[in-house]
Amino acid sequence: MQAADFAPTFPETIAEARLRQAPPTYMGHSAAARRVQSMIQRAVRTNLPVLLVGPAGTGKEMIARLLHHFGGGEVPMLEVVRGNEQPRLHSLGAFTYLSRLEDLPLEEQARLPALTGLGRIVIGTRLRPESDEGRAKLHPQIVRWASGIRIDVPTLAERIEDLEMMAMDVIARNPSRRPVGGIADNALDCLRNYRWPNNMDELNEVITAAMAAGSTETIELRDLPAKLRVRDVHHARAESPERQLCLEEAEKQAIRRALNYARGNKRKAARLLHIGKTTLYRKLKQYDLE
Repeated sequence: MQAADFAPTFPETIAEARLRQAPPTYMGHSAAARRVQSMIQRAVRTNLPVLLVGPAGTGKEMIARLLHHFGGGEVPMLEVVRGNEQPRLHSLGAFTYLSRLEDLPLEEQARLPALTGLGRIVIGTRLRPESDEGRAKLHPQIVRWASGIRIDVPTLAERIEDLEMMAMDVIARNPSRRPVGGIADNALDCLRNYRWPNNMDELNEVITAAMAAGSTETIELRDLPAKLRVRDVHHARAESPERQLCLEEAEKQAIRRALNYARGNKRKAARLLHIGKTTLYRKLKQYDLE
């Protein structure tokens, strides 16, 4: 019998068990996404309140879950509290995400520090505290207290370079009656031209519907909702031929510079351009730069 057989064993801690599970992710290689990722890393290393500011559908709750996954210690669960469902709060858990601070009455907002105690709180709001509506609906003292770390969460339109990656993630996470392995170039262009008022929630709905509507291994333009395709046609007509040529030339020059800087490494060039590798290959073929 080996000496190791007598080594003491210790039960796995809650934190260790949680870290063995697949974590939530805030994906993206755009400048906006990288800023959020940097702030998340900072927030994980502290016990300060965190204020998440951004419109609906931008992933605020997922960020809160990510913070709990990596920084929740021995707290087994993230408690999610909706401001519009809690006219009066009685207590908060050891790690809480309070959604839609603006829906909580101002007098209830003022009680949050006392209710949090030694626990950790992440607060989400759709309102910018500096806006007129924000000043009217967000308690100023609580905004200051919760802004130990403030993360401004960008809209999908503000990080449109990440759209292809996020759309492919939706495909990977949603089972389909047929294998779907990609998105056609014209469908991807159509998705990028849309403004996405409901952000990632809407992208999930659009891709899921396109997977159900299509019949090939690729999401085609015809599989997308009509509201996107109609707008895409109008967008194309709005660009003059001269402007289209200018945009194409600027794009070609940017690709050439990135390839030169990356010494021909296409993967690195794609990262420099903040586009997916498949998009870069498509552009190289389109502009005869291969």
